[in-house]
Amino acid sequence: MHGTFSRPMKILASVITVVVLVAGILAWSTWRKKVTAEERQQVQAQQLKKHKSEERKKAAEAAANQLTDEEKQQYTDLAIQFEQAARNWGSDPTINLDSLSQHDAQQVIDQLRTPDIGSNPLPALSAIPADKNDGPDAVSYPCEEEYENACKAYPTMKAWWNSEALATGSRWTDGPHVTVNEDRTVTVTGKVESMLLQDGDSFNNGSIWALTPAWRDYDINDELTITNGKISGMNINGDNPWWINPWLTRWDNNMADDLSEGTRIAIPVKGDPEMGLAHSSMTPILKGPVTQSDLDGKVDWHLWDSIPMASVGGGCQNPGYCG
Repeated sequence: MHGTFSRPMKILASVITVVVLVAGILAWSTWRKKVTAEERQQVQAQQLKKHKSEERKKAAEAAANQLTDEEKQQYTDLAIQFEQAARNWGSDPTINLDSLSQHDAQQVIDQLRTPDIGSNPLPALSAIPADKNDGPDAVSYPCEEEYENACKAYPTMKAWWNSEALATGSRWTDGPHVTVNEDRTVTVTGKVESMLLQDGDSFNNGSIWALTPAWRDYDINDELTITNGKISGMNINGDNPWWINPWLTRWDNNMADDLSEGTRIAIPVKGDPEMGLAHSSMTPILKGPVTQSDLDGKVDWHLWDSIPMASVGGGCQNPGYCG
């Protein structure tokens, strides 16, 4: 009949439709894969281009940030000047003790006494902000504790500590060793030795008296930042009690406790050493030996080897030289 498909014709039409549909899907899929591959290539190319651009930028920044040999030397010189100014101060712990042995007590005291340390030398080298509570010119303990008379006599930490200790000071003994880092920071390492002498000694052999200072070494590991030709930052990774960094730290009364664990050497001097110190009850005092076997044998007596020791209570303090 007209207008009516036979069953075979319908089946054929359906097959053709399916084939056309499948072919369309396959064609679209093939096209899409091609487009996706092209898009992926474009993305990868853009990423590669961006990566190369970033690498070039980093390389340019690194080149711009690279210090010349001259700049490295300037950084090194500045770091050394700063570290020496910061940590070399007061009485010299490296003094030749043989030059003091068996000399007049007051002459020795005058040589060891902490000299006037003057004004802060760091502002010429450093832009680190000053803290009013740090350093020798900060308000003293007596003033903080409202001891009126003592505050008038010792208004600053420097004045107060000079009434507590005859000799205080530090010196570099190893270094400063300087490494200029790629990020333009500077690492400084080495050792600083400090000394303390107070009036806790009472040992004597007739007219020969003992002065027994204490010495101690400290490890330095500082990271310095330099900006516009000055030290602008100081990150301290090593030891840092105030007596090895007196300008940038707060002074306290713990020095005797700390240095009592260090080296003690008894210096024989002629006459009773009068130091004229005026201790406050808030400050520990470095203990001196009463006998040569005192302080758990921590005191070095080699400077007394040539001094005949008088008998004490029927005994002898230095048997090799008893008369």
